[in-house]
This record gives sequence, C-alpha cells and structure tokens, in this order.
Amino acid sequence: MTNCHNSSLWYRQPAADWNEALPLGSGSLGMMVYGGQEREILQLNEESLWSGYPAAWDNPECLEHLDEMRALLFARRTREAQALCTRYQVCRGQGSDDPYYGSYQTAGEIIIDTPICQNEGYCRSLNLETGIAETRFGPVRRRHVASHRRQVIVSRLEGIQEYTISFRREQTTVCVREQMLVASGKNPAMDFCTVVQVDTDGNVEPQGTSLAVTGATYLLLWTSTSTSYRQEEAPETVCLHRLADARAAGFEAVMTEESAWMSEAMGRCALRLPSDSNLAALPTDERLRLVRSGGSDPDLCRLYFDYGRYLMIASGWGRLPANLQGVWSQDMLTPWTGDYHTNINLQMNYWFIDAVGLEEYGAPLYQYLDFLSHFGEKTAREMYGCRGWVIHTLTNPWGFTAPGQDPAWGSFLCAGAWCCRHLHEHYLYTGDSAFLRAYWPVMRGCAQFYRDFLVQDPKTGYLVTAPSNSPENSYLDPVSGEKAAVTLGPTMDAMILREFFGIVLEWAEALGLDDPLIKELPALLTQLPPTKISRYGTIQEWIEDYEEWEPGHRHISQLYGLYPAWEITPAKTPELARAARETLRRRLAHGGGHTGWSRAWIINFYARLQDGAAAGQHLQALLAQSTLPNLFDNHPPFQIDGNFGGAAGILEMLAQSHDGVIRLLPALPPEWPEGQLRDLRLRGGYRVSFRWENGRVIEGRLDSSRGGSIRLEINGVPHWLDTQAGGSYDLLSIL
Repeated sequence: MTNCHNSSLWYRQPAADWNEALPLGSGSLGMMVYGGQEREILQLNEESLWSGYPAAWDNPECLEHLDEMRALLFARRTREAQALCTRYQVCRGQGSDDPYYGSYQTAGEIIIDTPICQNEGYCRSLNLETGIAETRFGPVRRRHVASHRRQVIVSRLEGIQEYTISFRREQTTVCVREQMLVASGKNPAMDFCTVVQVDTDGNVEPQGTSLAVTGATYLLLWTSTSTSYRQEEAPETVCLHRLADARAAGFEAVMTEESAWMSEAMGRCALRLPSDSNLAALPTDERLRLVRSGGSDPDLCRLYFDYGRYLMIASGWGRLPANLQGVWSQDMLTPWTGDYHTNINLQMNYWFIDAVGLEEYGAPLYQYLDFLSHFGEKTAREMYGCRGWVIHTLTNPWGFTAPGQDPAWGSFLCAGAWCCRHLHEHYLYTGDSAFLRAYWPVMRGCAQFYRDFLVQDPKTGYLVTAPSNSPENSYLDPVSGEKAAVTLGPTMDAMILREFFGIVLEWAEALGLDDPLIKELPALLTQLPPTKISRYGTIQEWIEDYEEWEPGHRHISQLYGLYPAWEITPAKTPELARAARETLRRRLAHGGGHTGWSRAWIINFYARLQDGAAAGQHLQALLAQSTLPNLFDNHPPFQIDGNFGGAAGILEMLAQSHDGVIRLLPALPPEWPEGQLRDLRLRGGYRVSFRWENGRVIEGRLDSSRGGSIRLEINGVPHWLDTQAGGSYDLLSIL
C-alpha cells in the first residue's frame, strides 16, 4: 500500500515550538522551519559556531598522584581513592562548565512577518527523499532547501505581496546592506557571520535593521553562515561567495541539485514494512499519538528508519561530526553544551552508516579522531606519563581531551579505543586498504597508550585500567557503605580493550607490519579481566561483585560485549548471553531505558539476543515515550543519538553480519510478518536484498564485492556459500 506522504513528515498546523519544527541540513548548515502563518521562523545553525577557546586543561598533578590513587584502589580503599581522584584526576578549571570549554550555539533566527492571510488547507511537510520543506495554506506556498553542494539554504515564498524580514540573535550585530541582512559577531576564538540575501520582483526598502518587501509575487531568501574556525578566509567573504554561486545557478537548479543529492543518498538502501492505508494517510503527529496510546504502526517504524538516514545526510557532511544534537540547536547554551560525549553518544551516532551505504558520512568522525589524537598525546603524557593518546568522556572542537571536572563520570579511559572501532567497522564494510594505511597512526597511538597505562592489580593479577569508572554509574562501596564511582578494571574497559587489541592485531597483519608494540599485544590480551557473572545472574559491571547504587541506570555498559561488540553471542557464549538477558531484565525492572538513547541501545541488545518480540516492544517504547512530534529523539531534551541508535536497531532486527555469520531476520518482531529490505551492506563486502512473508525469507540476492566463503543463516537454517569477487547469488538457490 502506498500514499502521497510515504516519504514525508507532515502536519496540519504550524509548529508550536522548536520540537515541532522541521529540520533541514547541508552537513555544515542547519535550519529549523516552523511553518508559521503570519510569522515564519527559520532558526539557523552552523556546525562550528561555538563559544570557548583552546586552553591549558590538562592537569599535571594527576601524574604526581597517580601511584597513590592506584595504591588506594589496589587496597580497595575506595572512599580515599575517590577523594584523591576528585582532587587530581580532573581537568584544570571547571571542565564543561568552564568558559574555556564553550558550547555549541544557535546561529540565530530569520523572522518573516506577513499580513493576515486565509489559511484554508494548511499543510507543512518535509520530504525525506528530496530534502525540501514546504508549507502551504490558502494561496501561500513556501519551499526551503539546504544545498550540500553550495552550502547555502534557499527559501522561495509565494502567495503574499508584503513581507518584513528581520534577524535576531544575542551578541550579534545586524546591518542592512542593499538587499541583504548581514549579522556578524565574535566569540573568544572565532568570528562568525550570517548573510541573508533577498531577491524579489517587488520593492525592497530598509526599515532599521529589517527589510520591508511590497508588491512581490515571489520572495527568495538566500542564506549562509560561516565561522573562522580552522579557516583563514573571513566568514562574511565565504558567505558572499557561496551566495553568489548559488544565485547564479538559480532556485530551481539548486533545488533540483539537492533533490538529486538526497534521492541518491536515500536510495542507497530501502525498507518496506506492513502499512495500513488509514494510518499512512494521517499526519505524522497523529500517527505518533496513536502509537503512544498503544497502537501498532509498522510503517511509522519504517519512516523513523528513513528519518534516521535523512538526519545523518543532513548533519554528517561537514568538517565536524554530528554532535549531541546533530547540527540543530536553538540555544546559546545547548544542553550538555551540544558537544561530543564519547562514552556512547558520539559512537551511537555512527553505528549504522556503513550498513545503509552512507560510508562517506563517517569521514568527519574519522578526521575528528585524527585531530583529537594530537591533543590527546599531550594529555596522555602530562596526566599519566604515557605514550600514545587518550580522550575521556567528552570533547569539543577545541581539542579537549582531559578528564571532566568530576571523575565519577568524567574519567572514562576507554573512549579512544571505542571510537577507534568505528575505523575498523568502516574497513570491515569497505575493505579499503588505503584507509587502513591512512589511519594506522591513530590506531597505533591509541594502542600505545593502553599498553603503557595498564597496570597489574595485585589482588586479582589482572591488567587493569586504574583509575577508571563504568560510564556515569556508581556502586555501593562495601567498606564505607557509601556511593562510589571510581574503580579499577570495570567490565566495559576490559571488553573494549579485548576487542580493540584484537582489531589492532588484525590491522597490523593486513598491513604486513613488523612493529614491536604489536608483538606485546597478545600477552596483554591474556591478562585482561574476564567477563564474569554476578550473584544476581547478570553480567558483572565492576571487577568486584559490588551492589549497584542505581539498578535502573540508563547506561548498561557491561553489555558492550553484546552490542556493539560481539564477545557475547547466544551461539558461542550461551551462559553469558543468558546473563546479558538477565542484566536487561533487572535494569528494566528498576526503571532503566528511560532516556531515548538508552532505549535505542536496548533495541540493539535484544536484536543481538535474537529476541524480536522484545526488540519490537522497545522500538514501540522508543516511539511512544521518547520521540518528539517532529520525530526527534527525546532524552529529554532532544538528543539525536536515539534517532541514529533506533535506526541501527531496526537494521539489527532484520539482518546481522557480525561474528563471521550473515543472519537474515534474526530478531523479526511479530508485528512485521512481511516486508522487504533492499541493498543493505554487510561486513565482508557483501550486499543483500530480500523479501519476506509470514516471517520467512522467500526471495533475495546476495552480492559479493571481495569474494570469500561465508556462513548464512536464513529462516534459521545455516548454509555455507563460496563467493567470487563481483558475484551475485540468488538466495532461492540456497533456500
């Protein structure tokens, strides 16, 4: 069943607030379109528009007291160790609360005021396949598009003759220059500028810092924002060059270009799920309300998956990776500064990109890791006396790599290794050996840090990270009876390093390297703490079987080995898989999964446990409890990681390619008995398209770009297939 809104979000009323506005993006630029009638608001962003500045945030006192902190942890004198870490294993200053750290900021708002007009037939929409946001009512038609190619946003307004166009933003000077609004400002470490160029067949007159348009049959607004972040050319000059280029092409050409860009990127993968024509004909917010009341709408899940891909295309094509809010923020001080949290959030943003064919949209992340590694070398040396590089819980465009201001959450030591797994994932999907060579220094430097930092715990004999924490979680110290977070060798650290050292060895072998560091890694691997089962039958989170302080905590870090890694699988480690399931049951029984991104992670966990009913239930909960009217994920407030993690979870339910096996429909929700998935990329250089009915694959095709022997599980039955590079294989012949 199809309908005219199949690829669109659409609504029958203007946005009441920012969480109902519709997002456009060119990677670097963002716009939120409200669709107002007498007053239209177009809220703007630019990916690098940050306050803050580079500063001396590494704390050399940490190194001076490192042995003392470790000795206290070895003696399990946790209270004293935490007190010492709180004093020394922190950054200088106030970390993310310090002016030097800064915040992602709005670029301002374009305000378009018009006379009262008839509003019959109101509809506003965002077409995910063309990237065009449109508002219609009465004689009015407004279209907005963000151009990836030209880095401008252009709006065409028709149906009204009079407009007043103004711009507002704190700490910004606005001036009128001919038919332009030029808004410029200065933050401590950057200049920034937004230029709005007006083209119309009407009359344009300045009114203070606004432009008044009369007698118009159409109005074109050409908008661009630029900053001086890592750029020598003046921001205003950059904006003017972009606008001149786009205006020379014209609105129709720019719109056609962007529609082609979006259609090509969105068309690289396609999903169809069961669709009810009555539900599909409803506006998006009404469909969401029905899901909140307990209704089932598989096609809304499909739309959510498409929206996740759209948001990556719109926010992931710039100089910086997608931040906690992608590229969209209405605030001067964005929640959690709108930065890059590296204890899951940044990583979750990129879980699905290679699978859906958006591999080039990972480039800003990979380049950012290279950028951070240079700052992290100083942090590793000054704070820990180690070679290589390190990052902790959060970072920003200024290269902040120190711990945060509180070790209870800010001293996550394995963030760098977790981020580096994305380099490996890209290689697994693409087989790009040039990529291996280019990023080997980043990978090796990260491994060098852990080789130097790991220390033997005298009590257990294991090599551990110390001091560290299990991201943002706490336990009950059995000695003092108090809440504690600082620890040594938490389960997540051991899982990450076990996987990471294996990845580094794989890269070295692929590159034919004879490196002394590489020769040390096999021995290190054997000395890491094993994954244990707690007295509750759960995966133990810490090196000791401590009582959890918050059993329903949003982070479920001890299941890293289940997803995104695959240390734990139902087939190879059934006992640990059962413990993982019990971990989830216990977390949820105590209120876990209450944030959007945490719920998205839970979907992926259950998909890896091959429990389609539970995965589907939690996807339903993600939509019903943690999704805003414009389908943005709600932490609360908005955080984009849940959108991306939810999209990854939908894929994980339908196809998996980890652990050397391709599994089709490993965790199919019962609400999706039939459907179709086209051109999903798989690890190993494979691509699959298939259709299913009554919960069983009935036809499909597997393409192999590199060749090789692969195990497939189709309809629960294992098959071995020998493939040739460039070969295409009919799944019916296997079935």
